[in-house]
Amino acid sequence: MSNINERKLAEAVLQRTHDELERQTEALLESEKHYRELVEGTPGIIYSFSIKRGGLYYSSHVTEILGYSPEQLYAQPTLWYNSIHPDERYSVDQLIRDAATCKPFCIEYRIRDALGNWHWFEDRSTGYHFDGIDTIVEGLVLDITERKGAEKALRVYDKALRASLEEKDMLLKEVHHRVKNNLAAIMGLIDLQGQSNDEQTRAAMTELSNRIRSMSLVHEQLYRSENFARIDFQDYLNVLTAHLRSSYQSSRNIHVSVAASGIKMGLDSAVPCGLLITELVNNAFKYAFPAGQTCSGASGCEIAVSAEWDGAAYTLTVSDNGVGLPDGLDWTKTKTMGLVLVKMLGQHQLQGKIEVDYTGGTRFRLRFVPKIACIYE
Repeated sequence: MSNINERKLAEAVLQRTHDELERQTEALLESEKHYRELVEGTPGIIYSFSIKRGGLYYSSHVTEILGYSPEQLYAQPTLWYNSIHPDERYSVDQLIRDAATCKPFCIEYRIRDALGNWHWFEDRSTGYHFDGIDTIVEGLVLDITERKGAEKALRVYDKALRASLEEKDMLLKEVHHRVKNNLAAIMGLIDLQGQSNDEQTRAAMTELSNRIRSMSLVHEQLYRSENFARIDFQDYLNVLTAHLRSSYQSSRNIHVSVAASGIKMGLDSAVPCGLLITELVNNAFKYAFPAGQTCSGASGCEIAVSAEWDGAAYTLTVSDNGVGLPDGLDWTKTKTMGLVLVKMLGQHQLQGKIEVDYTGGTRFRLRFVPKIACIYE
């Protein structure tokens, strides 16, 4: 009876062991299935090789990409290495040595497939020691041939685009140079015409020459600039006001200041702004400081020109501490050429708003939004 019970107990233990083995086997097979699905679904070649023994595993994508079966690579341990482009083998050798120290690496290299075509690979791998005497390297290789082709095409396009832009820059430079020279020739003719005994004729010719000069200076600034889309407005105003100052030899005691640091302005805005400032500064020189008139400022007679940019609009200001405009004068209705031009340029061409302050002299302030995006630094 005792023997029968022991036999039944042994059979029960054996059955439980068998059932446990079956359960573990099924779990292992399921895990292996999921692993293979993961590997085969990865868009690249997953591999494992021994530094001492050669290839240990290659996913099936190796056949799709290179045309070699995993069995061929197992049978010929040096086939993969020998297919690497000679120019990249040294770099690959160096990284394999790094992998022997279990250091992860990423490298790009070319490899030739079974048909003789070259592919660009991105190889991301790492190594680990095995049994204390070998190093196993495992990694993922992605075929980046199309990406490399796109990068090359982009470099070619970028080079061609740069060459085209340089050519256009040269053409623009020549255009600005010729416009500047043509305007200089016109100013020369006007100066000759202005050599008259008639005071009014000389004054009219000087004003006309100053207007043309304000346009010519914009093209001169652009000709000298590395960026033909904009000019440094501070530099432009410095030259413009210095020229206007020199046109009035009898006004040596009038100080002219400019504040437009960091302001950049495009051609479409700079030309009308230069003309407008020319008119206002001319008027200040001619009418703001009559002989014998004491100026209100502590520093004497002064004309101040400034430009600001708030991220959306420009504000131009031309002010003086002279006698101001006559009482009751509506500057918008005056028929004098200078103020007519100021109104036409500020309100119509630039579509801005002009404000005039008569306190302590005269201050014209124009605020306008440029039609083309501008840059403030």
